Amino acid sequence: MYNYTHVLTLPPISKMNKEETKVDEFKEMNFCPTCNSVVETVIVYSYASDETVTEDLSGYVTEVLLSKCLKCQNPFLKEKNYRIVEGDDFLTNELQLFPNTENRAIKSCPEIVYNPYKEALKCYRAHAYDACVIMCRKGIEAICIDKGEIKGNLANKLKNLNTKGILENTLYNWANELRLIGNNGAHSHDQIVNQQDAKEAIDFFDAFITYLYHLVYQYEELIKRREI
Repeated sequence: MYNYTHVLTLPPISKMNKEETKVDEFKEMNFCPTCNSVVETVIVYSYASDETVTEDLSGYVTEVLLSKCLKCQNPFLKEKNYRIVEGDDFLTNELQLFPNTENRAIKSCPEIVYNPYKEALKCYRAHAYDACVIMCRKGIEAICIDKGEIKGNLANKLKNLNTKGILENTLYNWANELRLIGNNGAHSHDQIVNQQDAKEAIDFFDAFITYLYHLVYQYEELIKRREI
């Protein structure tokens, strides 16, 4: 957390015509999805407002930070909110705006699907790529169970969801490929699951959840509103 003196020494937004202020001497640790590790990042610009701080040094300050990964040079954008009490600052909220590492739609899915998704992310960030794709496969099977397909192997469950129209052809093909990648991670000693395989598996798993538990619901709500 930055000292309040750092926040206050930045010109108020109203006086700086909303121009950035360079503060490249500050560094912090962030999780970089490109490097797939916690890395050191350097803050190259800070954009702060103290317009809501009163004369007795109480109020609120919002700071937006642009930084870059020192390994891959990719950018990060964060928003930090501080509460000021008698000149001391307390960080009340921190939001990473870019890159966005969490899909809010994931929170709409049932626990049986959400749990393997969380585990897949943990495995990916631990560089356990075999375990990652296995958890993605488990998540696809959890979706089948949640949608009423509880009998037979995963291949047949996916076919049944495709026949019912729950999984259209493109999603069905993606899910089947995830099934095969998961099988490689669990059983094959010849096929190597690398970082790209694991990242793509999570991306497709993410897409299934977004479509089945968020976009379908949004579409149904749209139809209901238009029928009123």
